[in-house]
Amino acid sequence: MGHVRTDSNTRYYYAFLICDYLLRKNITRADVTARDIAAFHNLTGKASQSISAMLNFLYSNRIRDTRFGFYIMGTLAFKKSDYPHHYIVQLIDGARGLL
Repeated sequence: MGHVRTDSNTRYYYAFLICDYLLRKNITRADVTARDIAAFHNLTGKASQSISAMLNFLYSNRIRDTRFGFYIMGTLAFKKSDYPHHYIVQLIDGARGLL
């Protein structure tokens, strides 16, 4: 239906980038955007869209799987839009062992 499905390896790669972002900044909880994560790792805008799609997928399906290393506690939308752009991400205990 117009969306390109990402395989599980791609999802785990983006999950790794998110965990790496949190661990390098020495934080376990953050209010982040996909653009923040992509910019931190010097990735393109296309990667930012893919990270955002993965975060939205995890949040909408309420996935709290330790394989990803984090879970999404909630979202914050921009003022004039209901689409969640900011994600409140929390590392799962033991996420350091995944990296």
